Amino acid sequence: MEEHKPWWTSKAIWTGVIGSLWGVAGVIGILPENLSQADVLTVVLAVTGIGGVLFRKTAKTRIS
Repeated sequence: MEEHKPWWTSKAIWTGVIGSLWGVAGVIGILPENLSQADVLTVVLAVTGIGGVLFRKTAKTRIS
């Protein structure tokens, strides 16, 4: 039998959620003063892309 875990315990899901929140913050203009929208977009895309792949690769159970 295959093991399943709740969605909220998935590191890959949380990486996407956090990345999305930073993206929304950039769009609505609530970023810290010293960050530009382009800087945030570049970092968020890099971190969420790499994190999503790494977290999915290390996952032992499926999300249910």
